[in-house]
Amino acid sequence: MHRNYMKEEGVRVREEVPKPAGEPSLYGSSSDSHSLYFKGLISFQTTTGLLAGFGVAICREEDDSFLFKNKGSLNYSGITGWEAELMALKLGLAKAVSMRINHISIYFDDPEIFELVMGRSVPKHEKIAMLIDDVQRIRQQFTSSIPILVARNQTEFVYKLAKETIVSNTSIPMRRGSQKKTCGNCFHDDVEGEKMFSVALCSHHFCVDCMKQHIEVSLNEGVVPRCPHYGCTSNLTLKICAHLLTPKLKEMWEHRIKEESIPVCDRFHCPNPRCWALMSKTELVESTEDGVRRHCFKCRKHFCITCKVLWHSNLSCKEYKSSVQKPTTTVWRQCRSCQHMIKLSGKCINVTCRCGYRFCYACGAQWKLGGCSHHRQAVMELVVGLVLIFLVFIGLSIIMPTVK
Repeated sequence: MHRNYMKEEGVRVREEVPKPAGEPSLYGSSSDSHSLYFKGLISFQTTTGLLAGFGVAICREEDDSFLFKNKGSLNYSGITGWEAELMALKLGLAKAVSMRINHISIYFDDPEIFELVMGRSVPKHEKIAMLIDDVQRIRQQFTSSIPILVARNQTEFVYKLAKETIVSNTSIPMRRGSQKKTCGNCFHDDVEGEKMFSVALCSHHFCVDCMKQHIEVSLNEGVVPRCPHYGCTSNLTLKICAHLLTPKLKEMWEHRIKEESIPVCDRFHCPNPRCWALMSKTELVESTEDGVRRHCFKCRKHFCITCKVLWHSNLSCKEYKSSVQKPTTTVWRQCRSCQHMIKLSGKCINVTCRCGYRFCYACGAQWKLGGCSHHRQAVMELVVGLVLIFLVFIGLSIIMPTVK
């Protein structure tokens, strides 16, 4: 938590998480390590109904200085507290990705959200499950992302950011006769007209900087940008916003438009891990290609639409699935979380899928304490190895004085 901010707000500075003295970081230099704090809140107001806001901050671990700080509204009807929390987390992670951060520590103050992200708890609701999937997908873009559970008072400053959004979430009238306007996001009321952006369908005004940031975060989060004003469902159009976009953001927007045009249940991604192009399952099924073999329009690789893997040459679907299920002849193993097929590249059977789910390659069970027999055997081998090393060390310490 940023100390200067806390002092300004009159909040007690948190105690630092202790780090072992003299030990190098496992995840790169401290200058490349960052911290993400997030908070999503909901509040029911008698006049305006349900309001939701978020606060997000990214700090450099080396000196605890802010790199990014933002607050805003979450414009979703019927949003729950957990959904607000996970949306705030998605926004923070998406921003960290856009900042090209490699190593990030994610600070949680809700034990249940922490357990969900760690994979030790299973979501009971579809919306929560989809948000968790999005979070894990974004986490895969980092070299390392470490969830850390802390006390609630250690995230109080992002709580304040989210609370400020809810408290100030009212329309601010423009002053008559003035050429300056008020931004509906940051509430600066001295912005020159040429530095403002007006959403055509609803006439809400935002400064250009806020709009650029909102568009970038929305696209990195995986959605087509909408008007940032609370409760407004007006869509932003690529044509009108083109002058605010970099070539990369323009390409991302075009991809999001295509993604939204395909229903969630009809989406199919190319099984090639280097491609992952989006296609329509219906179009693939109705294709004139023979049997179950299809090809990706982007990478041109052939795949099986039934098994959802790259084409299994000289094997029928039944033969292929049979080979996957036999541990002695296993070539591929399917992740139980996202159904992605994984080929073992080394001897270690502890596999982490790109969705973040860890499992045993030998039997497919989740890799966790008290899990399958292979996990218990691996733990036992590790313990035996450590004991042997200890015994060798003791033996050498006895022999060496005798040799002298």
